[in-house]
Amino acid sequence: MDSISKEHKRSILKEIQNGEISLLKNTKIKYPDFHWNEIYYEKTGDSILHVASHHGYKQIIQYLLREFNPCAVDIKNRDDKTPLHEAAQFARYDSILELCSFDANVNVIRRGDWTPLMLACTKIKSDINYKIVVKLVEKGAHINAQNKDGWTCAHILAREGCIEIYDHLISNGLNVNIKTKNGRTALHIACLHGHKDLIAILLKYIDINTTDNCGNTPLHEAILGKNIEIATMLIQNGAEIKAKNNSDFKYFQVIYALAFSWHIFFSLLHLAASQDNTTMLDYLINGLQININIQNKNGWTPLHCAARKGLKNIYYYLEKNGANTNIKDNYNRTALDYISI
Repeated sequence: MDSISKEHKRSILKEIQNGEISLLKNTKIKYPDFHWNEIYYEKTGDSILHVASHHGYKQIIQYLLREFNPCAVDIKNRDDKTPLHEAAQFARYDSILELCSFDANVNVIRRGDWTPLMLACTKIKSDINYKIVVKLVEKGAHINAQNKDGWTCAHILAREGCIEIYDHLISNGLNVNIKTKNGRTALHIACLHGHKDLIAILLKYIDINTTDNCGNTPLHEAILGKNIEIATMLIQNGAEIKAKNNSDFKYFQVIYALAFSWHIFFSLLHLAASQDNTTMLDYLINGLQININIQNKNGWTPLHCAARKGLKNIYYYLEKNGANTNIKDNYNRTALDYISI
């Protein structure tokens, strides 16, 4: 057959973006051997089916999948993303229904090992994502699939905080005890993001003092999330307030941006002093009566942590509340020595 020019293909792409299909239909009539999978964005590899699925153009999806052979419902872009991934990520329920009616693979993985179900759990929009999740599960989606970082839908939803979807997935076999590659549970993540109602559910399944690979408990995460309500809730349910992590530098540098360069241990108060949050410090010091001069393996007190982070207001707050400015760490430095480093 005669080849279709690049300009003509770009015109069809533009048409599809706008929800139109007349040019595509005319092209099919003029070129009987033409297939829509020839039309895609060079940079991303997104086909016109990806575009239609992204925007929720139901009639265009129907036309592409019914009128062309092969169906190519699982066509991938340069990130191995299919139209079903696209529809799930952007909460296009009508697109999901159409693609699934043509037997789209609900367990196909894109770069990073993300499934459509995982993407559907990332953005919660009223009841739309709930319906999408129900449909994908109905079609056989693997509920406990893990991505390259070990995250499952349980972890993703713990970040987003959607109880309705959580309940549905748990009733269909969701394992909330699976840990990520760095050892974090869904409870760790829910506590970091402050989802109280979801935490109440997870506490029925997960040990409240469970630790990740760096020794952080869910209570550590609540402190890092600067959420006193969540911290109080955990303590009332048996969280250990004397828990210390065993973090190494790389994890904290990447996850919490704490500027420490050797093997160390942090108490809750050390973590709180590394943040600009006097309310949390007041809760720990005056509410829980944690020793303000507690030292870690390097001899650092919370005052040292505040100094190393350059948090002068936290430094003065701790000093005002009884922190000993003369305590030296294992390197013969007081907290004040670190402020000028």
